[in-house]
Amino acid sequence: MIHSELKARLLPASLNNITVQQRRRPSPAWTAVAAGALCLSMATAAPASALPASAAPAQAQQSAYASGPHRPIIFVHGWHSEGSVWNGMKGYAETQGYKESELHVYDYSKMTKPGQTNPPNPGIDHIAADFAREVNEIAKTSPDGKVDIVAHSMGGLVARAYIKNLGGAEKVKHFVSMGSPHHGTIVADVGVGASEAVRAIGAFLGDHNILVGYAKELAENCDFQCHDMASGSAFLRSLNSGDEAPHGADGYPRYTTFRSNIDDEPAVYLNTRNKFKPQIGLCDGVVFGITEQGAWAYEGKGPNVRGGKTSALRGAENIVTACLPHGEYYNDPWTQEKTLDTLAETTIGEEDKYVPRARNRTKCNELTRTHYRDNWVQAWLQSCLQVTPEKEVTPVLRIRGCGHYRSPFGKALWYYTPEGWGDNVECVMGRDGLSLRKKGSRIKKEPGYHKAEFNTRAGEVKVNTLSLHGPGDYQLYTPTLNNPNGSPRITAKVQPWDDSDNYTTLDPLVEGPSVTVH
Repeated sequence: MIHSELKARLLPASLNNITVQQRRRPSPAWTAVAAGALCLSMATAAPASALPASAAPAQAQQSAYASGPHRPIIFVHGWHSEGSVWNGMKGYAETQGYKESELHVYDYSKMTKPGQTNPPNPGIDHIAADFAREVNEIAKTSPDGKVDIVAHSMGGLVARAYIKNLGGAEKVKHFVSMGSPHHGTIVADVGVGASEAVRAIGAFLGDHNILVGYAKELAENCDFQCHDMASGSAFLRSLNSGDEAPHGADGYPRYTTFRSNIDDEPAVYLNTRNKFKPQIGLCDGVVFGITEQGAWAYEGKGPNVRGGKTSALRGAENIVTACLPHGEYYNDPWTQEKTLDTLAETTIGEEDKYVPRARNRTKCNELTRTHYRDNWVQAWLQSCLQVTPEKEVTPVLRIRGCGHYRSPFGKALWYYTPEGWGDNVECVMGRDGLSLRKKGSRIKKEPGYHKAEFNTRAGEVKVNTLSLHGPGDYQLYTPTLNNPNGSPRITAKVQPWDDSDNYTTLDPLVEGPSVTVH
C-alpha cells in the first residue's frame, strides 16, 4: 500500500493528466482514500456460499409454473472477482423454484487478475465477445430462446456491451445490475491518474526514483479494464452514447439497477463518539463519486465528494437498497428478493410464465431528496404500491440516507444517523392522513399521524392497514383542503434533540404512485 501522505501529494498532480474532459477534482485527502480503495478487489466480501438459504425471506406459494421450464439466469461477477460469489444468490433462487440446471455463472476471472501485466488483462469489449458466445449456447436451452442476466459491478458493463453491440438486445429478457459503474467510478479515475504519473515522473526523474515505485504500486492494479471504467473513457462514452438501455424488436430487455449510494450524500462524515475523527460514510465505497452524466459529483453543501448516481441508467428502474457495501449486494436478502421479483415482470405488468413462482410487483414514485432549512436535515423518501400474486395492494414507504449537518467548529459537518450529534440519534419517518383509493370502488384512510423510528440511515414500512384487494386502478395520496387527491405526505425527522431545523417533508408536488391490477 502507498503511504497516505505520499498518496496525498502524488495523486492530485497525476490526476491533472486526465484530459478526457475538464472537471473539478476532490481534495488531496479524498483522492488518497479513493486510491486505497483501488488497491482492494471490487468484490471483497466473504464467499456468498456462507449465506444460508434459510436466511432468505419467505415468498408466495408456488404457482403452476414452478415445475415447468424456466428461462435461464446468467450471473456475471465483477472486476478481480470470481464466479463463486454468486453461490448464495444461486442457493436462494433454488429455494424459489429454479432448477440448478437453469442457473449459470459466467466466470471470466482468468481474464481479470490483479497486477497481471504480461500479457495484459483484456478490455471489457474483449470479455463481452467471449460472454456473447456463452449466452448464445445457454439461450438454446431456454423455453423462449432468451436469457435473464444478473450482474455485479463491472459485470454489468460486460453484459451491457453484449446487449448493445453484439446482438444481445434480441437474446435478453431482463437485465439486472448491482453496483455497476455505468458512468465510471472515481476509484478507476485515480488509478488512471497513477498510470499517467508513472510515465510523467519516470520521464522527469528516472524510472528508479522512489516516487515512480509508489505510483507503479497503484497503477499496476489499474489494468485495461480499470481504464475502461474511468468516467471519461472511450469505452463508456461509446456504451452510453444514444440509448443507455436499448431494446430489441419486442421491446425487451427490461432494465433494473440496484445501488446503495443514493446521490447527494457526503462521502466523508463525523461521528461524535469517535473523537470527531472523519469516517468514510458512503455505503458503496468502490463505485461512487460520478453523476449520471459522467462528471465528478460535487453537489451539495461543503467541499466533499458525493455518492453520485453512476449506477443508475436512463430507461431503467433504478432501485436504492439499504446501506450495503460493494461486495454485499448479492448476499442481501432484500436485494435477492427484489431481483427475482423484477425477473417476473413483463413490460405490461403481467406475470412472466417462464419464472418458477408468482412474484410481488412494486410500483414506486421517484426517490426524492427532502431537506429543511438550507439542507441542515436531509433524507430521501419514496412511496410505493406493492401488488401480490393474490392481487392484494399495499402501500410501502421507504427512507434512505437519513442524516444532518452541525457546525460545532463554525463549519458545516455531516453526521449520519445513528452516529449524529448527540446520543441515540434516530431517524423518524412519519405519515399523516394517508389514503389508498381503488377507482370506482372503495377508499381506505389512515386518520391521524403515524411514525416509524429507525436507528439506521435506511428503512422501510409496509402499511398493512391500508391493503385493498382485486383488479382495478389504485392511487396512494393524502387528501388536503386545497388538493383532495394530493401526493402522499411523508415526513422525516432526526431526534432526540428538538431544534427547529431538524424536520423535513416529502415535496408535496411529487405525485403518489398508481398501479393497475389486471
